[in-house]
Amino acid sequence: MILQIDAGNTRIKWRVLDDSKVIHQGSQLTASVLAGDNLRLPDVAGVSLGQLSSVAGDTVVASLSRQVSREFGITLRVAEVSATVGPVTCGYSVPATLGVDRWLAVLAVYQKTGRASVVVDAGSAVTIDVIAGDGIHQGGYIVPGIRLLQESLWKGTDRVKVDQMASDSMQGSGVTTEQAVTRGCTLMLIALIERLAAEHSADLVITGGDALLLKAQLTPRVDYYADLVLDGLSVKGVSFSSGAVT
Repeated sequence: MILQIDAGNTRIKWRVLDDSKVIHQGSQLTASVLAGDNLRLPDVAGVSLGQLSSVAGDTVVASLSRQVSREFGITLRVAEVSATVGPVTCGYSVPATLGVDRWLAVLAVYQKTGRASVVVDAGSAVTIDVIAGDGIHQGGYIVPGIRLLQESLWKGTDRVKVDQMASDSMQGSGVTTEQAVTRGCTLMLIALIERLAAEHSADLVITGGDALLLKAQLTPRVDYYADLVLDGLSVKGVSFSSGAVT
């Protein structure tokens, strides 16, 4: 069995695979691990491989490495960005400077479709990566996610105070401050995503915590995958290093 972990800035997701079937999965806040908590993993026998994608920093990697070594007796393998994996070529001149979560999502999408795609990961930040039909990664874009956009208004003004996203239909102009902020921030992201999809004449693929919220507002056809980064860990040819156990 394989344990796969995706450590993001806000949340850590994990799953256990038996062959290619997901038999356990879960998530918790990254802050809890930074505060010293263990990842709440299942007590299962037979886990022989641990794989990690992390953009959460060295402290999280070290903590997860120690836990996996202690609980399963294995070394956690940490995914790295490389110049190429199969037919996919990294668009960055220095591949190691590309976020590993973006790289794994790109690899997963190309393995699934083999077509030109605009890949959106809607998390704390929204990352948008472009893949050509021949597998060449064209680079991408990074903008604040919906909550960060809202927080920038909260911090930058005296009168706009919005603590959480409004859960309405997002249709039309906002008639309260909460609606105006949420709909405005959402529309900014929708406009960017739709422009890039049209500009590149590519499939549109979305993942991440706010993916379904954005998907509901997008006009072009969009494919949603819940676990693209975890899926990318399974792509043949991905580079891994050993997690530090200290």
